[in-house]
Amino acid sequence: MAQVDVPVLTFVSGADPGQPFPLGPDGHNWVAGRSNDADLVLADDTVSRKHARIYEARGTLWLRDLGSRNGTRVNGREISHHRLRPGDRITIGASLLRVDVVPLAKLRRDRSGAEETTAGRSMTGSIQDIPLADVLQWLATSRKTGALRVRGNSVGELFLREGRVYYARIQGNDKLKADKALLRMMNWSEGTFELDNNAVAPADGKELSVGLEHILMEAARVQDELAHLAERHQVPRQHIDLKLPSGKPWRELTPPQLDLVESIAAGGDWPTVLNRLEADDVALTQAAIELHEAGVIDY
Repeated sequence: MAQVDVPVLTFVSGADPGQPFPLGPDGHNWVAGRSNDADLVLADDTVSRKHARIYEARGTLWLRDLGSRNGTRVNGREISHHRLRPGDRITIGASLLRVDVVPLAKLRRDRSGAEETTAGRSMTGSIQDIPLADVLQWLATSRKTGALRVRGNSVGELFLREGRVYYARIQGNDKLKADKALLRMMNWSEGTFELDNNAVAPADGKELSVGLEHILMEAARVQDELAHLAERHQVPRQHIDLKLPSGKPWRELTPPQLDLVESIAAGGDWPTVLNRLEADDVALTQAAIELHEAGVIDY
């Protein structure tokens, strides 16, 4: 018998973390909302009674906002009508859901034990599936308080108060300012995250005053400029080391270049070298390109 795959909405966080809501195998319409009459009931004051509709048309799943008070987001962007694809992340009120496709047999086998295994879990996930930008938007919408622990290139923490990030730090990099630590984590492309609702606030450190929109815009700017540099030059990824003998006397290097050389000399891969320095990652990457082309470093 041929395997039957079923689209599902998986709760990343919200009512039932880890629980799937099947969207099949037969075509149908599903309404998500606060009303008890909804197919997907979301008991949340920020959700409208009939918030959004998911339906199948021409063999494709679609999502339509039903004029909700607080809107519906897909992959961090507010939508009115959107074609759903596997991996899409939907934010409705304080619930964050991911579109998955699973075999029907596995869905039936797993559902009986799912409630026991997911009880009490905090919000967890992978950066590959849900970028930190989307996670922070969800946390802002649901006004969460606690610490988001991120394990990527290093281990970092984002501290939140009612949905606003007010402090950030990366373990082993105590001199790194909070705003730089935040941007470093925002540009991690691999790793995991976990929300700790009971985290204790850091004892010291100047609080961040920037809003979420500024954080997302600045992170996007850094990503775009790094991508532009990578299109034109060979850029460091992981391995980086000093080249001896140096192709250029160190006394002729600029202060930013010397800072980078000193960090490389301390050892570690490129992400580790970055985390030791306060300068903008774009400026540091540009300095690395210049040093590489001058024969001072190798990567």
